[in-house]
Amino acid sequence: MNYAFHSEAEAEFKHAIDYYESCAGGLGYDFAVEVYSTIEQIVAYPKAWVILEEEVRRC
Repeated sequence: MNYAFHSEAEAEFKHAIDYYESCAGGLGYDFAVEVYSTIEQIVAYPKAWVILEEEVRRC
């Protein structure tokens, strides 16, 4: 399974990283690591998450 960010979601993600980094040094990096770690878990186990409707799941 592959994943990709929608361009607007990617821009929002990068903005969030910058915001957290401005709050405390390294916090933006930690946030990004957690997001990518979660994405890796979703890709590895796509059916492990709570079903919201049909093929839509929430992690």
